[in-house]
Amino acid sequence: MPSIEDITNALVVRDDPAPDQPQFGLTRVLPIDPATSHLLGSITYDREHGFNLEWDTKEAFKAWLENEQTAQSIELRPSKIERGSALYSTNQIFRCAQNGTGSVKHYQKKTAWERKIESKRLSGGCPCRVQIKTYPHTAVVLGKYISNHSHAIGMENLKFVRMRDSTREMIASMLRYGKNDKDIVSDPPL
Repeated sequence: MPSIEDITNALVVRDDPAPDQPQFGLTRVLPIDPATSHLLGSITYDREHGFNLEWDTKEAFKAWLENEQTAQSIELRPSKIERGSALYSTNQIFRCAQNGTGSVKHYQKKTAWERKIESKRLSGGCPCRVQIKTYPHTAVVLGKYISNHSHAIGMENLKFVRMRDSTREMIASMLRYGKNDKDIVSDPPL
């Protein structure tokens, strides 16, 4: 009797009986090898169909993502995580923070005050996104990156980028030691 894992990691193939044998509709289960399969969702299929970025580990991807955000002065947030099957473990999408990551909010404003800095969300959204996939048989992470933005990036976008906790703590400690805001902004990083 096959186990649940055998059934979920298998492809059902219909046997065609010989013409002189009665047709009972027998099936046999063939195991899927995720490393060599060319089925939709496999690592081989993804490499052939648009996943043109590759990292050795998930940590290498995270380092690349942080570097890309710093270099472009953008913020890419996790938007969707999909659990995989026998062919891939996870499929994750990161979207530009100006696009938003969730659905429409049903919050009703209680006051009429306006913000000093306009909202980062764009009405049409931002097409920038990074999609990555991980696979059960390897630590390799494949990805595809759409780097086009429908808004300014770089210095003009910095007012919309979330400040890192380490930067926030450094500024707080400088304020505790008596530095004023103009000195903090003009001091070069250590």
